[in-house]
Amino acid sequence: MPRRAVYAGTLAHLVAMSQTLSAELEDTGIRVMVLCPGAVATEFHERQGLDLNAIPRMSADDMVTAGLHGDALLHALFEADRAAFNGQSPELATRYRTT
Repeated sequence: MPRRAVYAGTLAHLVAMSQTLSAELEDTGIRVMVLCPGAVATEFHERQGLDLNAIPRMSADDMVTAGLHGDALLHALFEADRAAFNGQSPELATRYRTT
């Protein structure tokens, strides 16, 4: 990534930190994820003097659509966890099972 050392370094740090936190919190029920969407058609690349035609990228509209789908998925996962935690699951909690 020419002329984007700080950006690349920051992204690498976020990925490494997220992976480490995910491993450390694995047994707690806390999930850690990082989203790296790739290049998005914004002024960011133009300001760096990069040829946007040489970089595969998503349009801003496609990025928003993908983000909304991801948000809906995370909401569904959260609601499933919340329902199980609040005792709204059709199955007994593990601590109450006899087998």
